Amino acid sequence: MSLKRLLPAILANISAALSEILLMASSAWLIASAALHPPLSSLSIAITLVRTAGISRAILRYADRFISHKIIFKLLDELRGKLYFQAAKILPLKSGRTHEGELLHSLTVSADLLKDFFPRVVLPLSTAALVTILLTYFLREPIFPLIFILNIILAAQIDIKPADDSDYREKILDFNDGRDELKIFGTEPAIKSLDKAAKSFGEENLRLTTRQINLDTAFKVFNAAGFFFILLKVSEVADTIGLIVWSLIFLATLEIFAQIPPAIRAWKKITRLKDEKMKSLAPAQILTTDKAIEIKNLSFGYGGEKIFDDFNLTIERGEKIAIVGESGAGKTTLLYLLMKLFAPDGGTIAINGKISASTFTNYIFSSSIRTNFEMLNENISDEEILAALRVVGIENFDIDATIGEDGANLSGGERNRLQIALALAKDAEILILDEPTAGIDKARAEKLIANLIASTKNRTLIIITHDSNYFSEMGRLELVH
Repeated sequence: MSLKRLLPAILANISAALSEILLMASSAWLIASAALHPPLSSLSIAITLVRTAGISRAILRYADRFISHKIIFKLLDELRGKLYFQAAKILPLKSGRTHEGELLHSLTVSADLLKDFFPRVVLPLSTAALVTILLTYFLREPIFPLIFILNIILAAQIDIKPADDSDYREKILDFNDGRDELKIFGTEPAIKSLDKAAKSFGEENLRLTTRQINLDTAFKVFNAAGFFFILLKVSEVADTIGLIVWSLIFLATLEIFAQIPPAIRAWKKITRLKDEKMKSLAPAQILTTDKAIEIKNLSFGYGGEKIFDDFNLTIERGEKIAIVGESGAGKTTLLYLLMKLFAPDGGTIAINGKISASTFTNYIFSSSIRTNFEMLNENISDEEILAALRVVGIENFDIDATIGEDGANLSGGERNRLQIALALAKDAEILILDEPTAGIDKARAEKLIANLIASTKNRTLIIITHDSNYFSEMGRLELVH
């Protein structure tokens, strides 16, 4: 958001703060002057000034809230849209579906924190800076800028990070993921562990909050001491009325200066967010190549476990290849990397053309086979649907019959073959099938592979499997270990 769009809110906030100081000063002058029994005309002018200052303060405060909130909510919408768009590019997460909800929660909190930069950092600091300049100009006191700068420097040096809730959050997630097992074996040990983590987090949070309150109090004492020293110097040259007026002006200014430490803390939080959170939202980058797929020096892992380390693979356009490896070797992970679902930790992936893929865990929409094809290929015809089903050997199915939630009315083998047919129907140059023979007998498996090779003459076919028995007709085997 540009400074031009923020400027009205900054001016409104500063004007509201100055009107409050004017109200305090005019009220002090009126009260002090009234005790000296001045002419009625002088009091009338003072009363009018106080009323004007009070009305101006109310109007400017309302304008400040209205303009600032309008800008803030607009900024929040833009931030959430941007963050969710970035998150959508990197889902699913390596850490699993449960943590995707945690990511979205974190993004919501992050957006709220970022939009707070304007009201909690820009407005307080700009107002305090202007008041400092005005007081320095009228009183010719260099102590004002010194106090202002010391507030910023000291607040920046003190780093109070929020309480670490990672252990508590992790135990909550574990509790949720293992709820079925806990029902069988008993929840008491898990609840005790969760209570311990919650108590530890609460105690740390209370300690840090207490420290923050004490530090804010120390800043207020420091500012009050500095302003009292200035007031002593003012008393040497000012009369009684002037001293009272400046006392109330200083009281109003102390409230403005009290917002400097929280503003610096908010700024530091946002800086940490930019350094830590936003960098983690980089989507996978896929390069282009004249090959079908070209992988160079790929490295990738989950947590501390390396799945790929300096892995290289080149697949020519139109080639038929089986990627073979034991369970856990990284075959499905390689598929997710090629589909840009995961971002590599290192190295490069280059792809030429669109990819269509089938995994054993693909979701099946509950309505009908026709609906599943139309959800993924909007303008597909019945002939194209039947052609894809024919390749996988389920062309006799009623394509309008309800197949249940996630294909519950289908057997494991039928479900897998439907997923393959859905991938086949997509107009893509590269077809990747993960364990296509899972759940079907040997005869059907051999026929399926033969049909796939015959139906993908001009397409690159990549089959990911742990069993190489059915793939002698493939162009080559590539081992992953």
